Amino acid sequence: MKRNTFLATLLLGIFFWVSCSPKVQEPIVTVEPKEEVVKELDPNGCIRFDELEIGVADRVTDNYNIYRDRIKEKKFKEAYPRWKVVYERAPKTNGRIDYVFRDGLKIYTDFIENTSDTILQAKYVDTMAMIYEKALICFPEKKSYYLSKQGFEYYYKYKDRATDEEIYEMLKTAVLADGKESRVSTIIPLSSLNYRLYSDDKISLEDAQKVLENINSIVSHNVENTENKKEKDAWVQVEQFTSELSDRYENQKGFYDCDYFIKKYYAEYEANKDDCDLIEDLYRKLRQSGCEKENEKLVALENAYGTKCRSVDEDLKCGRDALENDQYQKAIDCYQRYVDKTDDPEKKARFLMRIAKIHYAHTRQFSKARTAAREAMKHKSNWGDPLILIGKLYASSGPLCGPGTGFDSQVVTWVAIDKWNEAKRVDSSVSSEANKLIQRYEVYMPSKADIFSRPTVTQGGTFKVKCWIQETTKVRAAK
Repeated sequence: MKRNTFLATLLLGIFFWVSCSPKVQEPIVTVEPKEEVVKELDPNGCIRFDELEIGVADRVTDNYNIYRDRIKEKKFKEAYPRWKVVYERAPKTNGRIDYVFRDGLKIYTDFIENTSDTILQAKYVDTMAMIYEKALICFPEKKSYYLSKQGFEYYYKYKDRATDEEIYEMLKTAVLADGKESRVSTIIPLSSLNYRLYSDDKISLEDAQKVLENINSIVSHNVENTENKKEKDAWVQVEQFTSELSDRYENQKGFYDCDYFIKKYYAEYEANKDDCDLIEDLYRKLRQSGCEKENEKLVALENAYGTKCRSVDEDLKCGRDALENDQYQKAIDCYQRYVDKTDDPEKKARFLMRIAKIHYAHTRQFSKARTAAREAMKHKSNWGDPLILIGKLYASSGPLCGPGTGFDSQVVTWVAIDKWNEAKRVDSSVSSEANKLIQRYEVYMPSKADIFSRPTVTQGGTFKVKCWIQETTKVRAAK
């Protein structure tokens, strides 16, 4: 009993000793808090998948993969909700691929094509404009692609969305950036705008000349060096348009210099020194191009006109003076008065052709030009000049009767060549010019592939060219 009491007392004492003894201080370990890495997101919204929080990134990536499948299936309506999520959260995807922007443009293009609500269409076009703007910010290295695409779309589809000057700047910037690698689709609208804006004094002579020179260089390079057949055919078609358009600058005062016209036309005058129309036309071109009065060739033309072609008739003088001052409708009216009053069929024919040429070169009213040329033929039989001109009118109508390239624009070459062949048959004196034109334009006829791809068109069959032309011709492929 005593033994047990003693042990209990001893254990209790040990407990109190331990509990009252001073404690040993353990070392304090200070752990610095980890610095939280905060990713700074692009203020313009050009965010990538890897910049999102993990959970969010997974959801956005899933939406991206799903909507991309819908795009490939051309199910644009189904793709839209998921595309919108990606566009709003991470439009730059992996930083290299710009599919989100390209797909957005496809989606809204489909929306536009599937509604007749013009107000809704306008809103869709506005949204596309914002997509273009953001694409340029997020992918500046792809600027030329988006500018060329936007310029093309606005030129052909959404004409009221931007001014001609704005579209011109888009396309010009894209072509300058791409150089000889320019997209074939940009050349025709840029060429057209260059001519139109210069004609309306909205761009400078220097700007217009530089753009034209650049365009001609790009087209020539691609026609000569493109190996892919389909692409080469497209460039050949564009060449047809740009070549004809380059000639139209000849009617713009001061665009080409004196030497240009002398080199191009003076030999023709020397071979036809009794052709008053040629003399007067070339004389006017040389004067308007800035030839010095003492230039021997200008003097020779002036003397030839004075001795062979000058007339004291008031209506003819009125017409000539009007042309000198670029008053083309007035010139037409003056010459028409002369045609109506003269009894000389040769003179009627000659000045009806003058009217036709003014419509072709200046007013660009092709139907009226054809009417005048046909009327001229009634007063002078076996005359090839009117047929040569009508062929030129047809050959120049590709952009009027179609998009400028492709089958619908190329068919005009069939009826043009028909006229030049007819001109040779009725008037051997124009055979040389007719052959040159035929050789030049044969390459612009539709290809065999284009013909065979159309079940209603057969090689050697008949085909009616519509638009303002309305003539039936024979189907044949480019050689």
